[in-house]
Amino acid sequence: MYLEASNISVKSTHQDGAALRVVLLDPTCTAARIAALLRSWPTTT
Repeated sequence: MYLEASNISVKSTHQDGAALRVVLLDPTCTAARIAALLRSWPTTT
């Protein structure tokens, strides 16, 4: 995933992926909404 390519390790769940799918399929989706969702994912340390 591009987050890992940017040296940001996330521990996404199935629910996180499903939420991302919903956002991406929304015709009113914006980059800001995607970014906000991705920022809410838990990171690994």
